[in-house]
Amino acid sequence: MLVELDIKNFAIIKALKVRFQEHMTVLIGETGAGKSIIIDAVSLLIGGRGQKEMIRTGEKKAVVTGLFQLDGQEKKITELCDKYGLPHSDDQLVISRELAAKGRNVVRINGQLTTINVLRDIGNYLVDIHGQNDQQILMDQDRQIDLVDNYAPKSFKDNLAKYQKDFLNWQKLTNRLRHLREDAQELAQKQDILKFQDNELKAADLKDPKEDEKLENEYNELNNYQKIVDTANYFMQLYDDDEHGIATLLGDAQNAAADLTEYGSKFKDIAKTVDDGVYALSDARSELSNVMDEMDFDEERFKYVSNRLDTLNSLKKKYGPTLKDVFAFYEKVQKELSQYETGGLDEEKLQNQVAELNEKLTKEARGLHRTREKVAHKLVEKIKQELADLYMAKARFSINFDETKTFTKKGTDSIVFLIAPNPGENLMPLVKIVSGGEQSRLILALKAIFSRVEPVGTMIFDEIDTGVSGRVSAAIGEKLHSIGENKQVIAITHSPQVAAAGDQRYLVAKQIKDGATFAQIGPLTQKETITAIAQMMAGNDVTEAAKQNAADLMKSFKNKKDD
Repeated sequence: MLVELDIKNFAIIKALKVRFQEHMTVLIGETGAGKSIIIDAVSLLIGGRGQKEMIRTGEKKAVVTGLFQLDGQEKKITELCDKYGLPHSDDQLVISRELAAKGRNVVRINGQLTTINVLRDIGNYLVDIHGQNDQQILMDQDRQIDLVDNYAPKSFKDNLAKYQKDFLNWQKLTNRLRHLREDAQELAQKQDILKFQDNELKAADLKDPKEDEKLENEYNELNNYQKIVDTANYFMQLYDDDEHGIATLLGDAQNAAADLTEYGSKFKDIAKTVDDGVYALSDARSELSNVMDEMDFDEERFKYVSNRLDTLNSLKKKYGPTLKDVFAFYEKVQKELSQYETGGLDEEKLQNQVAELNEKLTKEARGLHRTREKVAHKLVEKIKQELADLYMAKARFSINFDETKTFTKKGTDSIVFLIAPNPGENLMPLVKIVSGGEQSRLILALKAIFSRVEPVGTMIFDEIDTGVSGRVSAAIGEKLHSIGENKQVIAITHSPQVAAAGDQRYLVAKQIKDGATFAQIGPLTQKETITAIAQMMAGNDVTEAAKQNAADLMKSFKNKKDD
């Protein structure tokens, strides 16, 4: 339950601290006094959306802090705190939310920084706030199934989780199968292209990533064979000519250099250099002769090298730019083809997997349906009983089941809430016939039922009595009070009957000081309560008779409660 709420610089609230009590607390006050602002502040503590517009005018930040006493939620809250690495005690939780004008949003749980998502996860087990969202759920046929599921036992929720896991797998496989069929022609074309590429590369018999470099050298030799022969022969003629050949001239030069050594030691190095050059040229001549003896022009080899280079260059142009890239591309083609061959894209295999899941999901969905029917039957009876307490005893209520055309995340059930508020009327979907007052009573009936299974310790009702008056308001007050016997109930109301049903009442008032507006809240004494309820009944002109009527209303409710 919410024990204490501390609000600073939030909307028209400058600074406000209030301690709440067990059972049913009623917040009363004029329209615009700030009652709903207090609920908005509590909403922030359970992960509600925070906006900088919520900060009081002229202030840099707003801070809302709440102290919660854990009544029955200790185990779950402890598990969540351990999951998110948050400190915790056995029976209390302190939550703080800070909104900054510059947009910064700070969340702390037990003094440790955390995120909005973590806060929302934990907030689900602390407070349930009745508001516009409840009407949206009740009036949204697609979400009415959730109300039935929420009332189901834990075993159903476990089975639903198992079904949803299988459903996600089924959804993934059916989407893949659908894409496979839609793209069958494209895939076939792609497979044909891959096969052509594979055949072309396989026929090329690729073995060496540097084969093209080696063949280029060989091709240059073969392609220029005659020029090489002619040039080599010319060189050897220049070298070997008896009279003017290089060998003869070099021999004369060598002899001259040797003669110079007789005239000084400094000529010895020169003579040695000449000798080395002569020997090097002689070696070159011998090496060239050996090369030429081994060289032979092979026409067939030349054609092979030429054709092979054409093949490799063609492959490099298509799949390169280098021969190494061609090898990598070939490996990729073989890998993609293997997907077809091993069944990675096998339609028949997918069909079998989908068929198996179809059978499994069908069985699981039937189990969910059978449980939902039992739950719905119990829920209908309880709703009828609750509606009778709220002066809708003659209303007929039913939960209708239809089967969906295919599997959904919830199974194969489509659920619609039907109601006939008045005798002689046909059962119709809620969205078509329920008035505002009937909506409020139906929601309260559901809340009264679900409050027995809801994990939260605090339930807040923001003007759930809207659209009703008189004895119906009194019935709503009694219903809220009965919920408050097991939960902490905080109710905002303009109804004297609902106010009279509270175990304690707080007055929310607005005052203007020095041109600024302030909201304040405080508990009312028995005498102040009578005056406040009399004002709700008679307006500003509170007479003694009005006070007596208020006292009688409170006494009447107390007598009913004691009975």
